[in-house]
Amino acid sequence: MSLDAVRRGVPGASLAMAAQRRARGGYLVDEWGLDPDLVAIADPFFAARWDLSVEGAERLPAVGGAVLVFNRRIGISEPWVLARVVRQASGRFVRTVGVPDIAPVGPALRRFGGVLDRTDEIAGLLRAGQLVGLPMSRDIRSRERVGQLTVERLEAAIETLSPVVPVALVGREVGRSWRIVVGEPVAYPAGGGPLAAAELAEATREAVQEMLDEALPTAWWF
Repeated sequence: MSLDAVRRGVPGASLAMAAQRRARGGYLVDEWGLDPDLVAIADPFFAARWDLSVEGAERLPAVGGAVLVFNRRIGISEPWVLARVVRQASGRFVRTVGVPDIAPVGPALRRFGGVLDRTDEIAGLLRAGQLVGLPMSRDIRSRERVGQLTVERLEAAIETLSPVVPVALVGREVGRSWRIVVGEPVAYPAGGGPLAAAELAEATREAVQEMLDEALPTAWWF
C-alpha cells in the first residue's frame, strides 16, 4: 500500500497481510504518525470490546477533509469508538485531536491516528483531505449535557472552509454498546470575522446537544 493510499485514509488490507508486512519490516507510517497496519492488527480487540451501531453514516464525507465534532464524558472510549465506526462505515481513518506531546504516550497514540491540538497540524490534515475528530470539552456535572466548543478549536476548519459535522456518542464506559449518530454538516454563517466563527461554534455545540437529547435512553446510570 502506498503512502498516497494512507493519506487518503484507505484502510490496510487483511489482518494476515498486515502482520506479514510488519514481520518483513515493510509497513508504512505517514507524516502524522498513523500506522494503518497496526490499526488493522488491533481491530479484533476493538471489535471484542465494543458493540457499535451508527445512524446517519451516509453523512460522513466520502472524500476530502472534514471536522467531526463529538461529545465526551469522563472516560476514554469515545475517540476509539468514533474512529472504529467511521472505519467500518466509510473505510476512512479519523485523526483525533488531543494527543499529549509527551513520549512515549504521544507517539504511541499517533500510531492510531491521534494528533496534537494545534491549529497548524489540524489545518495541514484538512488540506490533505483527512477526517479530523474534534472532541468537545467534558461536562462532568451532567451526563446529559455536552461540553463547550470554543472558537479557537474551529480555527483550522474555518481557515480551510472544511465541513463541520456534528456527532453524538451514547454509551457507558464500562459497557459494550455504543450508539453513534452522525448529523448534517453545520452551515457556515454568512459573512466572516470573529462573530461568524463564534456562531459556527455555538451552532455546532447546539447540533451535538440536540442529537444527544434525541439519542439518550430514558434511563442510564453512567
